[in-house]
Amino acid sequence: MDTSISTRLWDRGKVYKDDERIAEVVYALQVVQGTVGGVEQQDITGQIRVVDGKRNLANEGNLTLRLSGGRKWEFLASIAMGSGVYNVIGANRAGLVPN
Repeated sequence: MDTSISTRLWDRGKVYKDDERIAEVVYALQVVQGTVGGVEQQDITGQIRVVDGKRNLANEGNLTLRLSGGRKWEFLASIAMGSGVYNVIGANRAGLVPN
């Protein structure tokens, strides 16, 4: 990246599969914003833990996290067996989008 800014976000949010709310989670995200060749990009990774609702998010495909401030982020989840904490990565290059 030509330039970058890193931000950490953590709070409670809601996970949706299509239009159906399937879980409430606690999330911790690392957001790296930067420009490459004059084009702005966001790279987001992090972890989530389910506190209510569907417990198995790993095989659900693309999911949407609605963050506490109203923004949305499309992600994929994977889990280490028995840990209860999901590693999450962006499902596309859209990054965080306003509600």
